[in-house]
Amino acid sequence: MTDLLDIPLDEGLDFWTPHAEEARWQYEEIFDQGCYDGIRLRPDALVLDVGANIGLFTYFLKRDHPAARVRAFEPMPAPARALRRNVARHGLRDVVVEECALGGEDQDEVLFHYYPLAPGNSTRYPADKELQIAVLSRLGTEEHVRSHYVGEPVRVPVRRLSSFLPAGERVDLVKVDVEGAELDVLRGVDPGQWASIDRLVLEVQDLDGRLAEVDALLRARGFEVAARPSPLIPEEIRTFVVHATRPDRARRG
Repeated sequence: MTDLLDIPLDEGLDFWTPHAEEARWQYEEIFDQGCYDGIRLRPDALVLDVGANIGLFTYFLKRDHPAARVRAFEPMPAPARALRRNVARHGLRDVVVEECALGGEDQDEVLFHYYPLAPGNSTRYPADKELQIAVLSRLGTEEHVRSHYVGEPVRVPVRRLSSFLPAGERVDLVKVDVEGAELDVLRGVDPGQWASIDRLVLEVQDLDGRLAEVDALLRARGFEVAARPSPLIPEEIRTFVVHATRPDRARRG
């Protein structure tokens, strides 16, 4: 079992993590660079954090919306253990942790690749990492960069998002950061359920037209869509933060 590290991220803010450097990078992306700034929610919002990792987005959300209800999905065992510890450490109430991945169909024992030196990059689709490896290798040696993408096989359950959308209840936000499986997650929503979702924010790497496909899918379901480059990630890696909002609900909060 991978040991977890207990590290400071800011004054008075300690987090459990399987990898200290990555946790500090994620903290900067969310809290300093404002990756998720500008999201307005009602006080008791229902939020699905898909790809929760160690819980930094959940903490960010609960800091400003302490009464929000969060369902946090993290399939990788070590980050999931850190997530549970961080939820308990910071007294985050109404947070339910689901140790599964989300996808287009229910499956058991699906092969994922867990990267001990880059846990947040762990993925079902390791071939997607080749562009990232090539770009980052310009900043150092390819051997060093590739060492961060040596995966350990992990088999996890995959469930459809539709299983976690409560009937008759408004879902204020679905946040998706799933390393190449964004369209899988979206295809796991039944057609009649889309009207219950107010907004989404997704990290999307634009490989093989993926950004345009995500944009078209969300617009077809009534969302206005805006994409901006993801902070801290080199432009050549083509990674974007996509905000999708319903124009009739965006102003209500």
